[in-house]
Amino acid sequence: MEKIDKKMGEKLGEIGCRFRSNIENHIKDYELQKEEDNVEWLLEPLDLISHPSDLVLGAFRKGDRLGWVYELYFHYRDASALYVPFNPPYEEYNKYIDIFDFDREDQVPDTNPYNKTMLVKGLANWPTIMAVPKIWEDLSVPFTEMGIWQALLLNETFTFLPKGWHGDYYSYWYVFSQDDMQGIIGSRKRSWYDFDHKKLASYLGSQDIMPSVNIDGDKAVVTYYFWTAWGGLCKFRVPVEKDNESIIFGNRERQTLVKYDCGIRY
Repeated sequence: MEKIDKKMGEKLGEIGCRFRSNIENHIKDYELQKEEDNVEWLLEPLDLISHPSDLVLGAFRKGDRLGWVYELYFHYRDASALYVPFNPPYEEYNKYIDIFDFDREDQVPDTNPYNKTMLVKGLANWPTIMAVPKIWEDLSVPFTEMGIWQALLLNETFTFLPKGWHGDYYSYWYVFSQDDMQGIIGSRKRSWYDFDHKKLASYLGSQDIMPSVNIDGDKAVVTYYFWTAWGGLCKFRVPVEKDNESIIFGNRERQTLVKYDCGIRY
């Protein structure tokens, strides 16, 4: 396991706990809203991240009838037009593409261009998702350990918000504190799945499971730990690059430390 700075790991974990608690306090009725045009409250614990004042951070559901999660995007404060990506209408989408056959995407009619005067409603599928720009081009993120970590938390928002069906495979319980680790161990005391309880318990009290950010010039690697019912105790390593005033995330590398499977399949 990678050694980390104990004090910094605790500081990063504390921000992680605040970010998670803030979301939990806001989403009690979130599943009843279906669409959310303003989720600026996500940034309340993330004091190092900023964006232009004429923009609003919003969220829309992405996926299909087999499962969905939330995606973040920016729109102007006075945005009122609804994004209608298809011509013919969205209801006729499945005439051109089947959710099980993405090779037919070239048969989908040209999409209308998205711009920030538009709000994304309903359940967005391909190629709608690709037409809406990622949030990072409009965010200012200091290339420091804390700045990168706060951006990583925002990038993980979809795992904290409500999900639909197959989207629940992204249900993670992050290790931001020793209490988190204790909670994971306690919840696994009674389980039908035969796994290594002692190995899981060995991580309790270890600072090596706290999040870390290692910076080398204009590149960095973020390491953090989480529990999933469809994998067990895992570690993610995410490469990060500085991109002017913002950053770019690379592909996550996942390592399973203690294997576990709840046995549920959607």
